[in-house]
Amino acid sequence: MRNISRKVSVTAVFTGTLLAASVAFAAWTATGSGHGYAKASSASALTTIDASALTSAQLYPGATGDVKVTVANPNPYAVRLTSIAGNGAITSDKGAACDASTGVTFPTQTGTFDVPANGQSTFTLTGAVAMSNASDSSCQGAVFSIPLTLSGASS
Repeated sequence: MRNISRKVSVTAVFTGTLLAASVAFAAWTATGSGHGYAKASSASALTTIDASALTSAQLYPGATGDVKVTVANPNPYAVRLTSIAGNGAITSDKGAACDASTGVTFPTQTGTFDVPANGQSTFTLTGAVAMSNASDSSCQGAVFSIPLTLSGASS
């Protein structure tokens, strides 16, 4: 009888150990599936800030001049501009006679213009604006407003 009792005890210990090991194994090998979610924000438009007080008087018929552009980026990520293009009629602070024939042109500027997240940057576009001989005499001393389109992407 003692022999049988010993076999039962060994079997019980072995079975208990096996059962405990299988529970531990099951706890470590749990699996499952499902979905995670993230939502993208929407990009906010970049804006230019009036920098006319920063410009210097470089234009006269037949000359080129610099354009200063300050770009504000309200997005939480940096933006790299690759193009700054004119987007409409160039006007002046001198009125109708000058506006009718400013003779001022602004060709598209390309390059790399970086604007920090939630910040602003000022760029000097050297020789970016030109005045032709068609400019009216009333344009002397004028400050010209150049509507712009900014193109780029997050960087």
